[in-house]
Amino acid sequence: MKKSINAWSFPAEYSFEECLAAAKKAGFDAVEFNVDRENKGHSFTADTTDGEILEVKALCEKYGIKPISISSSLHHGIWSKTGEEDVEYARGVLRVQLNVARLMGADTILVVPGGMREGITLKQARENSLKNLRAVEPMIRESGVTVGLENVWNGFFLSPYDMLSFLDDLESDVFALYFDLGNMVAFSTSEYWAEIVGSKAAKIHIKDFKRNGGINSGGAFCDLLKGDLDFKAAMAAMKKQGFDGYLTAEVGKGKDVSWNDFFKSVAEAEDTIIGYYDQA
Repeated sequence: MKKSINAWSFPAEYSFEECLAAAKKAGFDAVEFNVDRENKGHSFTADTTDGEILEVKALCEKYGIKPISISSSLHHGIWSKTGEEDVEYARGVLRVQLNVARLMGADTILVVPGGMREGITLKQARENSLKNLRAVEPMIRESGVTVGLENVWNGFFLSPYDMLSFLDDLESDVFALYFDLGNMVAFSTSEYWAEIVGSKAAKIHIKDFKRNGGINSGGAFCDLLKGDLDFKAAMAAMKKQGFDGYLTAEVGKGKDVSWNDFFKSVAEAEDTIIGYYDQA
């Protein structure tokens, strides 16, 4: 396995080059970039030109950092809507992500299905998300990029079986899972999910969560290896399921640490987690 970090983990004012230089210095092998509404330094947007994307790719090559995937902050319930403008907006976000990934040489983008917003029930969110994603399957296939469907805190994938069922119902090999090992710790157990969805994961996110006691008792996200995620058990499950990709940390910095020390600590935590994987 190799070490990766999401670009959201860098200061908002950092340029693309500053992100890559910091990632290289800390010892990361890869970076996951993002499509956002505005570019405050190192985000792609709908207005980013192909030439600008290729400039970032050249910077990745300069620093020896692989761009492995393209995430986005714009997936909040967009796939569960059916209005013409909403559907076109969702397709537009996807189109930008696919184009960035294609030009950067990233093989995966992250998409968040579901979202019970504006009177949309869970049943409707599932049906609408399936319909809308099936409709863009030809666009995805033409790009040659895989769409990874992520479990987030939106009340949609509440079980690993929800993820598998949704993926199976799409009936297309252009879709896979983007498995976040930390997003269920508040209410479930990471290694249990890994045992079920690990073989279908194109990419994984790692973060940690400290519970206020047992599950469903609240808590907060925290530094890697400081919470209740049993990374040793989770890595053993992922290895058993055949996953051997990148660990992409999606984490934030605390107030009492410098940026350089933060990046170093994340990279060192990933070394420990990869060690668990190797020893399993």
